[in-house]
Amino acid sequence: MARDIAMPSFDLTGKTIIVTGGTKGLGHGIAATLAHYGANVVITARTVKDCETVAAELNEKYVRGNNRVIGVPADSSKQADIDNVIAKTIENFGELNILVNNAGISGKTAKILTDECDEENFDKVIAVNLKGVFLFAKAAAKQMVTQGKGGKIINIASVGGLVGGPGVVAYGASKAGVISLTKTMGNEFGREGINVIAVCPGYVVTPLNEDIFLNEDGTPTKIYELSAKNTAVRRLGEIEEIAGPVCALCSDCFSYMTGTYIVIDGGQTIGR
Repeated sequence: MARDIAMPSFDLTGKTIIVTGGTKGLGHGIAATLAHYGANVVITARTVKDCETVAAELNEKYVRGNNRVIGVPADSSKQADIDNVIAKTIENFGELNILVNNAGISGKTAKILTDECDEENFDKVIAVNLKGVFLFAKAAAKQMVTQGKGGKIINIASVGGLVGGPGVVAYGASKAGVISLTKTMGNEFGREGINVIAVCPGYVVTPLNEDIFLNEDGTPTKIYELSAKNTAVRRLGEIEEIAGPVCALCSDCFSYMTGTYIVIDGGQTIGR
């Protein structure tokens, strides 16, 4: 006789999650969504002011009950800052269950053979987008192994890591590296009960790029319309359409997925 099927739960109550780069854009939306669904959330940003302001905002708007969001300033490319975030997380919430590696920069838009595409820009993008993901994931995994309860690491990559585009060599290389890191970490961390998954968003409208995609009256710009033509659904994504899947991945429903990536791009990479 077939056993009863356990019904999935997306409740994150009691889970403690670090969201790097959690004060702006996509990271802000992810942090808000995770807090709304019950998680204790630690957000990072480079400045104390951003951390304090956004933590207070999220606690007021999205948290059900006591304050469950704190902000810790950190540069994701610096080990000392990362160690401090882990320590503050344990100090405030007792353990770390999930890391969402979201912090990243785009760098200059310049083709490889131009002077603007220089070593300084390349190194800066790689340091934050790839080295930072590596360092934070390693530190988080060590903490999870110490706790002995497993955990999850969600790395925010990009469709830019799957397809080559002109002018974004450093960004594309860094995101391709994140996808590769995800596969290796999934392989190595699996026996410790730690799942590692990458998320590859396509075009998404955020407060950081609204001036490019939207006119002052909220109507689409020509750049928006051209970008939308590169998707199957003929529009760009919204923050909620990435934050929702990330929230689901953080739940127990995805305990059998690791070392791989999911693409959320409105059909940008399947051909139009």
